Amino acid sequence: MDLPPDTVLVFDQDEDLIVFESFVHATNYLEALDVSEGEYTAAYTPDGRVLALTAPEAWEGPVVLTRTDGADLADLERRVARYWQLHQVGQPSRDPLQTARFLIDRDAHPAGGGCCDSVTC
Repeated sequence: MDLPPDTVLVFDQDEDLIVFESFVHATNYLEALDVSEGEYTAAYTPDGRVLALTAPEAWEGPVVLTRTDGADLADLERRVARYWQLHQVGQPSRDPLQTARFLIDRDAHPAGGGCCDSVTC
């Protein structure tokens, strides 16, 4: 499965990971209050490009996700490995691309047909 071109990986304070298929899905799902209070610690594209996640109007306004000139593939890989260690116990760790594909596929086809454990839009 190819990833959508605007795939976004967002990490929170608990070192959990949410994957979105686009910037629009990410900004529609994430709450400005959580962004302004620092709930999300990092956002990346699967190739390690750093994304800025802001809430310019605090909790009242929209969430804004923008590309930066920065890239930090090493930090993304470290965060993804930590996610696997903490939240996918017993599973082999995967690289950022494989992880994004895994989460998108898992949430598109949840086991048992119920609600998803985490949201992947």
